[in-house]
Amino acid sequence: MFARFVRWGTAALSGIALVLVPAHPASAAPPRATTPPMGWNDWNSFRCGITETIVKETADALVRTGLRDAGYRYVNVDDCWASARDTEGHLTADPVTFPSGMAALASYVHARGLRFGIYTAAGAKTCEGRPASGGHYEQDARDFADWGVDYVKLDWCGAQGDPYQLTTRFRAALDATGRSVVLGVSRHGNPWTWPSRPADLWRTSADIDDQWSSLLRNTEEETGLSTRAGRGQGWNDPDMLQIGNGGMSAEEYRAHLSLWSVLAAPLLMGNDVRTADRETLDILGNREVIAVDQDPLGLPGDRLGSDGDREVWTRRLAGGDVAVALFNRGATSTEIRTDARAVGLPQSPGYVLRDLWQHTSTSTVGGISAQVPPHGVVLFRVSVSPMWIEPQVTLSTDTGFVEDTPVTVSVRNESAFPVPVEQVGLAAPAGWRVRLLRQDGVVSVAGRPVTARFEVLPPPGATHAALELTGGKYRSAAQVVVPPAPPAGDVALSGHPRLQTDNGWYLPMKVDHSFGADDFCGDCAGGTLTLGGRQFATGLGTYASAQVAYYLGGRCGTFETTAGVDDEVLGITWPGPHNVKGTARFLAYGDGRLLFDSGLRRAGGPPASAVLDVRGVRELKLVNHSGGDGNFADHADWAAMRVRCR
Repeated sequence: MFARFVRWGTAALSGIALVLVPAHPASAAPPRATTPPMGWNDWNSFRCGITETIVKETADALVRTGLRDAGYRYVNVDDCWASARDTEGHLTADPVTFPSGMAALASYVHARGLRFGIYTAAGAKTCEGRPASGGHYEQDARDFADWGVDYVKLDWCGAQGDPYQLTTRFRAALDATGRSVVLGVSRHGNPWTWPSRPADLWRTSADIDDQWSSLLRNTEEETGLSTRAGRGQGWNDPDMLQIGNGGMSAEEYRAHLSLWSVLAAPLLMGNDVRTADRETLDILGNREVIAVDQDPLGLPGDRLGSDGDREVWTRRLAGGDVAVALFNRGATSTEIRTDARAVGLPQSPGYVLRDLWQHTSTSTVGGISAQVPPHGVVLFRVSVSPMWIEPQVTLSTDTGFVEDTPVTVSVRNESAFPVPVEQVGLAAPAGWRVRLLRQDGVVSVAGRPVTARFEVLPPPGATHAALELTGGKYRSAAQVVVPPAPPAGDVALSGHPRLQTDNGWYLPMKVDHSFGADDFCGDCAGGTLTLGGRQFATGLGTYASAQVAYYLGGRCGTFETTAGVDDEVLGITWPGPHNVKGTARFLAYGDGRLLFDSGLRRAGGPPASAVLDVRGVRELKLVNHSGGDGNFADHADWAAMRVRCR
């Protein structure tokens, strides 16, 4: 948990992790984080309601569900376990919620083949006001070792001083116990830039919430950091898993685990394992995906490319394989494509694509493609292999919008062998009208697509649908939406209905106002949009990283905006290393084509203005990212947004 700066109480942010290994005997201790740590932390589900009974039952559940054997070994108690310090200065457990004490609890966890974790903070108090380790680093490290603690999470609340120096001191205190210790630290001071590595893992982002926009933000914060981490260096940590907590769909949770595994992130579950349903257990326990995260080569992945919605993330694996995540940030299904050479594989007559969620293998001569659902990931493990097995066949649509334009369905064969396609089909839910307009005459395809065009008419009031695509024996699905009417005339776009809205902080973006001077005020109206000393009456106040999309329907000619970091952040003072003044980069895409890149904008500096040609554009997507220094105070404004349409 990062410190609660303003009015935040218990809904706060979760940060650093230190990992200790079992104390007795020392020779049995595992080495320091040769792969990203895996386990469970109570904070996301229980916060200050945690008890030793819950911890014991969770340990039993990890064994019962098979998650322990899948690799989830740490059982970590977060804030609110400590009560006071005794007359000799030792931390004591809360006598009501942890009556047996932490040593006994550690023994219970160890008896089940698991490791035990505990929480403290670098200042005198934890984020919830309990006693912490400030002034007691050496004493607490010794006590933790005596209790048999295996994992210590060190938060940053109330800490004073240079983060690098404090982390180095805590590292020394842990090492002095004679234990093999894995130390994690929050992003205070950007630890991936430190001259040495006193920590073995470090937070790279704000705390993750159980919502899609938070997942997008924390993923975005990892972009470009892959070379700063890895086996022998330490691990980037985009925060704990929210899988199973109910705020996202199963598709989004699968994307969550896929992306964290490609990033080589720690996998610390934050759900109530005791009551997890079968779907949640199947997602968390997918050993093929876990194997990517725990790959012994230890090279984190990174983003290969993006067009606003469609992204390709890759990671080199031991044995020459490459993990490829085709990631759809958008609100409708879309085909995402790359190829073997682009992802770093050597020239070969053939490759095998192992779909790690479908648990199927297909062959390709180099093309890597899939129809990816909205907010979803298709995760492949790609191997060089001349083995010719089932061809990789991708069925996709050319649009996610159903209105007055026909829908084209493509059947693409990535292999060298013909695939019979007698008829391309499209089916819609009851009440929808579908009529075939045209199909290619080709009935067999090898290395090129067969297409068919359909008229698709929704019933009155319909907003979306799942379409079934068929081509011979192959099947696929497409999630489509019925878009709102496009703008008409010369209008401010900020008040127009949006296709998608994902803000990069914990609160909604503001319409015709800035995000506001108080980042933690949920009901604040926001401020006046102000960039470079100039005020604007209309626009969007967002918090990087954020994205928003509008449907233009091909009926608009120009879009104009002024983008930058709002002047209001110049008056915000963040404690300690967070005392930054806001950076952001703004990008605009028209149907996946980059139309505008502002470059890095800083608070107090000049904004970027643009008038863009959007003729023929159906979807306008506006994206902003933090400047690579974390997203604190990144109040990112799209001001004076106007479109001129017929």
